[in-house]
Amino acid sequence: MSKISNLKGVKILSKKEQNEINGSMFNRPYCKGNNQCCIDTPNGLSICDYGYCFSNGYCAWA
Repeated sequence: MSKISNLKGVKILSKKEQNEINGSMFNRPYCKGNNQCCIDTPNGLSICDYGYCFSNGYCAWA
């Protein structure tokens, strides 16, 4: 990664910039309640389904 970032004209994008790129539809899944993994879509919908919640806030779908 350091070799790439040292190239001329290469910019490291912030998380906000990464999410604004076309094709970046969803944010990272998050836990909502007991065993619910959710994602928020760009149009404001929350999609939730059964999953496993970890102490660091990461969620993995079952």
